[in-house]
Amino acid sequence: MRATAMAEDQAWEALASLDKAIAHKPRKDDADLAAALEHFCKLRDMLLAEARQGAPSREWLDQVNALISVVLAGHFPLGSVPWPETEQACGVVAGMVPGQNGP
Repeated sequence: MRATAMAEDQAWEALASLDKAIAHKPRKDDADLAAALEHFCKLRDMLLAEARQGAPSREWLDQVNALISVVLAGHFPLGSVPWPETEQACGVVAGMVPGQNGP
């Protein structure tokens, strides 16, 4: 399933922010993690709007909700930041918009 171009743009913006955070692996609260979270929340809102109009975006919506949880776990960790899960999230985002080269 393909998302709208705007949703794909949000997904790539989130990926770019996650890539930056992974590059410097902060211990907690980080601007790049906050930016990724903001993009994922905007993406979630877009997907919800599409779903209300009958678009089949449930698979994306489920994945985005899970990704929001992963990013929150890194942004406000109870222990160490879950970098393996965060890196895996990058792969999920990239898989959501196949055939694209990013922003």
